Amino acid sequence: MDLCLAKTRSCMKTQYERNRVSELAHEVLKQKQFYYAGKPQISDAKYDAMESELRKLSPSHPVLAYVGASPSATAPRITHDVPMLSLNKTYKVEDLHSWVGEEPIVGTPKVDGNSLSLVYEDGLLKLAKTRGDGRVGEDVTDKVFWIADCVPKLSKKITIEVRGEVYCSAHKFAQLVEEMLDRKLERPTNPRNIVAGILGRKNHIDLCRYFNFFAFEVIGADGLKTEMGKFEFLDNLGFSVLPHKLLKKPVEVETYLEEIKQWMDDDEIGYDGAVFSYNSLSVQSRLGNTSHHPRFKMSFKWPGLTAQSKIDKIEWFPSRLGIITPVAVIEPVALSGATITNVTLHNAEHVKAYNLKRGDRIEIIRSGEVIPKFLHVVTPVEGEFDWPVKCPSCKSKLEFDGVRLKCLNSDECPAQRSGFILNWMRAVEIEDISEKRLEQMLSMGLIEAVHELYTLRVEDFLKLPSTKDKMAEKLYKNIQATKKVPLAKFLNGLGIEGAGLRTWEKIIEHFHGLESIQKITAEELVEVEGFAEKSAEQIVSGLKDRKDAIKQLLKVGVTPVVQKAKFAPGEGPLAGKQFVITGALSMPRETIEKMIREAGGKAGSAVSKNTSVLVTNEGDSSSSKMKKAKELGIPIWTEEALLTILREV
Repeated sequence: MDLCLAKTRSCMKTQYERNRVSELAHEVLKQKQFYYAGKPQISDAKYDAMESELRKLSPSHPVLAYVGASPSATAPRITHDVPMLSLNKTYKVEDLHSWVGEEPIVGTPKVDGNSLSLVYEDGLLKLAKTRGDGRVGEDVTDKVFWIADCVPKLSKKITIEVRGEVYCSAHKFAQLVEEMLDRKLERPTNPRNIVAGILGRKNHIDLCRYFNFFAFEVIGADGLKTEMGKFEFLDNLGFSVLPHKLLKKPVEVETYLEEIKQWMDDDEIGYDGAVFSYNSLSVQSRLGNTSHHPRFKMSFKWPGLTAQSKIDKIEWFPSRLGIITPVAVIEPVALSGATITNVTLHNAEHVKAYNLKRGDRIEIIRSGEVIPKFLHVVTPVEGEFDWPVKCPSCKSKLEFDGVRLKCLNSDECPAQRSGFILNWMRAVEIEDISEKRLEQMLSMGLIEAVHELYTLRVEDFLKLPSTKDKMAEKLYKNIQATKKVPLAKFLNGLGIEGAGLRTWEKIIEHFHGLESIQKITAEELVEVEGFAEKSAEQIVSGLKDRKDAIKQLLKVGVTPVVQKAKFAPGEGPLAGKQFVITGALSMPRETIEKMIREAGGKAGSAVSKNTSVLVTNEGDSSSSKMKKAKELGIPIWTEEALLTILREV
């Protein structure tokens, strides 16, 4: 009897699984077609859950090998000489470790965009194709000339194919929405959909100027041996490339994923995971492809859970920089083990682009246990978005800079004042003064500005609630201990937009003391590798705005300490030499460049007649830097040769 019952249950389970597989396969295929056509009907998280269930029940189901949607009937069809395959993906770090093994891999963030192929003949862009179904795509050559990052003419007369991702940044999406509404076009739902939509249009193709392109693959280039070499090759050709990092040990993967998770909090580009590739191209060639994906690549996404809720109200909070940030207060909803009541809306431009307002039903996501994010509007209510006119903290009139609402009353705005002081305390590492304790100090009138921290006495701290003699003494000593502070931490404590601790360390290497740094111009800062014009202007402007704060801090005895250089200017074993690095090294390039500067040398980014030495571990590389160095007769050193000299410093 028990045996018969077991058989019956087994048959029922088998039949259920067959039905479930059929149901899932139908739905996965349907949603894939919607997705690749740029019109997804469900969230990524819901789709991923369905695909994972199907893969578990039927690992070799043909629907799982289906790559994309067929090109539209009206668009010119064109075949890919090399199929544009999808990527194998995982949500488990353990799976990544198993896949990595002992091979060095290259990690990049994963962009939520649309794949594109660019074909060049003798250096000229001849053809652009969407991925389509992976084997046949659409000819969109006329569209890509509007996309700034799609290079129309290469610096070399070579015949290659470049592949990458077209995306629309959050900032440009808001501008695009505004222009589309002006043209009486339908309001787009999200950045990814509108890229596919406009690439598929016959008209309004000039709207492609709101898009950007990241290159990540090249086909047909001779002499490349590594994935890192590919990125350098593409960079030298003038393409924007994804941030990429060589990971030599499996243990480095988890650390890198934490970096990616932090980038995901910045919604400007729209990263939604990470992609890993074996660095060796010979290993890639040996592993080959399945019908669905290359075996030498793996994408990783955190399992994201989504939920829907209604906006009760939108609150606006001023930051230490005067930026007014919108937060949606929503009806409480359970998500990823937590009850969510607040969702960040990023900035004023975001509110405008999505026309967000009280009563809208929205979908939110909490992925990788990071801050809950707004995904899209599910059911809008009638009406238009609303912005505050005055600062919630000081009631000053707000200004819109095209992206954000800002309060310009930096000297008197309570929120900016407390934010500045809190940032200073964290930067110089004043211990035991929490945000709550700082608010008490401000509300009781013990301090009004950051420099007044250093004028406080032990008896002042005794006025704070629940503060006894021992704690008051400790708070006083903790503050006084930061009077001598490294210059980089001092500058970082000023809370200047666009500059973190590493930024200031780099600036100090070139301009040394506080006095000379206060005198730098944007033009001088742009000459330092890694500084764009906009960030340079922000830093110079920020230093001017903090001029009085710096003066007051110095007046109360705060002393920024500059680490004494090992060598005087113009001295050192590498003095008078300029080094350029190419290819992957055993340590971060920034670390090597810092060591070069500490030894009296200079670090350059491009090979020229002023270059003294090219440093590379790839002696047989065919990179443009290597070729130019050989043409100019520039000495070529290995990393070990350089380190031998640096170790003696």
